[in-house]
Amino acid sequence: MEPETLLWRLLGTSLRRWAVVGMSASGSGAAAARDQSGTPPRLVAVQGGGNGRPGARPARVVVFLGVTDDAGSRVAAALLAHRSKGRVRAVSASPAIVDPDPAVAAALAQLGIDLSLTVSEPPSPALLDRAELVVVMGYDRDNLTEGRRTEDWCIDDPNGKDVTAVRCIRDAIDRRVQRLLIRMGVALPTRPR
Repeated sequence: MEPETLLWRLLGTSLRRWAVVGMSASGSGAAAARDQSGTPPRLVAVQGGGNGRPGARPARVVVFLGVTDDAGSRVAAALLAHRSKGRVRAVSASPAIVDPDPAVAAALAQLGIDLSLTVSEPPSPALLDRAELVVVMGYDRDNLTEGRRTEDWCIDDPNGKDVTAVRCIRDAIDRRVQRLLIRMGVALPTRPR
């Protein structure tokens, strides 16, 4: 067996046993101090993560369904993609796609997230069928989610709000994303030091 093949086999076995996921408790004083000092978030090992193949697409999919437009669903998808470190595929879906508000993009940039990398797509039954969970961002009028595992996140639309309101909305979505990842078994809660 070639040394490179053996190395990938060993790494794959190791990655399947342990995956490292970065999480910070958004809203806590310790997390705020870490963010201001530039210290990276603590890493938490989650047993059973990874599939041993670099660049493989995650099998788990969460769709954030924006009911009126994609403003909130794009923020949630960007935060989930950032927090899951590639362990969960986050998709923003909405019938109406709008340009991101500069204040929203700036608020996410403060966390190291580029909102322009998150692209929304129109909702389709095939997309929703692939999802492990559909998170409805607002009131679902069209019953696209009927018969699927769903959660309703009734959070304000961040577009058009002032900078302080956008940060509050971002932090509220971020806390829900972190709790979702914990429930999915992708991350473990961290304790402040």
